[in-house]
Amino acid sequence: MEFPVRDKFLARQVTELDYEIDPENEGKLYVHLDSVRPSECFDDITFTLNIDTATGQLMRLTDSYAKIIFSGHRGCGKSTELHRFQTSVNHPDRYCSIFIDMEKEVEITTFQTEDLFVTLLFKLLDRLEKEGLEIKTAQLNDLAQEWLSDTEILKELKTSYNLDLSSEVEAGASFFTFLKLKSSLKALFSSSSATVQKIRQTVRKNPQDLIDKLNLALEDARDTLVAAGKGKDLLFVLDGFEKMHYDIFRRLFIQESSLLQRLNTNMLFTVPINSYYDISSSASSEFFQTYILPMVPVGEKSIPLLAEVVGRRVDARVFFTQDALTLCVKKSGGCPRQLLRIVNRSIVQRRGEAIAPEDAEKACTYLGQEMWDKLDNDHRQILLEKNFMSADKKCLDLLFSLAVLKYNGRREINPLLAPFVDGGALAQHD
Repeated sequence: MEFPVRDKFLARQVTELDYEIDPENEGKLYVHLDSVRPSECFDDITFTLNIDTATGQLMRLTDSYAKIIFSGHRGCGKSTELHRFQTSVNHPDRYCSIFIDMEKEVEITTFQTEDLFVTLLFKLLDRLEKEGLEIKTAQLNDLAQEWLSDTEILKELKTSYNLDLSSEVEAGASFFTFLKLKSSLKALFSSSSATVQKIRQTVRKNPQDLIDKLNLALEDARDTLVAAGKGKDLLFVLDGFEKMHYDIFRRLFIQESSLLQRLNTNMLFTVPINSYYDISSSASSEFFQTYILPMVPVGEKSIPLLAEVVGRRVDARVFFTQDALTLCVKKSGGCPRQLLRIVNRSIVQRRGEAIAPEDAEKACTYLGQEMWDKLDNDHRQILLEKNFMSADKKCLDLLFSLAVLKYNGRREINPLLAPFVDGGALAQHD
């Protein structure tokens, strides 16, 4: 597809929130916002990982394995910037960095904490296989043998996933046998299959045993990768936790965070903004380094760059009259996700005809009403009283839902909701 698009149906398509960008076009659509949004968080993360920004070299291994929490508003560009960081850090002079998109690798809605450790193992072995390397950790093979020793599991794998592993088990299964499952891993863990129940039960019964075996694999893999010149240390970057059940967050990062700390590898997790504040205020916060990607403050310098986020997707000369795109940017609150929502709604509303400022205003009112209708009375009261600076759950809900936007050190009501918080507008719209 050629960008920016001029066809009205393509314009609607490429501004939808679930539009999946072809990797070929990622560079064409990406807009650098560093000049208008402070990016010290990535400089800090780089320093935490002992990378010298001047030379780009990993100067020394971390004294203790860093566990980093990275957050920001939905749609503020966390994943995009994280991919950028991953590309930079995954280098022979720095880290062998393994990126895990949780939404693609596992079924988020049925995810259990035990699944994380298994996912790390699969992705580690998968990376080694792609690099043409292998590790020989006997304890992992014992684990594979234990998981595959059940005849019901072997039968299930054969009938449901077309995998006959009986000969491997008889010969003494290697954990690399499990790589045959990698294309079915998401489907496997989204079910209540005998295989999944067995794995989860084994991990839950003795998590330390799995962690000990995983640490041996990590040590072996690290030595193997370093010797092959693939990096000076290991780093796991895990993105896409946004849709995970909140109780899973609490188990992983608060109640059972010591399990993560026992893993002998550097890890970077993205979490929703409400979870970030929950983790930061808990007793386990000392275990993590926490960083947040701020929203883009809307101002004279940032408006042209935010407009370019749209202009790279759709031809602004075709779809916007004068000042209409600027109005969309101002109403976006500096959130690229919200900007695309406003533009998409405006395109649908005008059926692809040129959008005037009054059309954009109408789209904003429509989206604001949608947001307002989803708030309960307590949430509305917090907004009306402008009492949204606390860290209690109701305020965190408002941050997560984008009802309140966090800029550099301050919180503000989302511009889409501002008219509804005003007493006169509230009476008119409710």
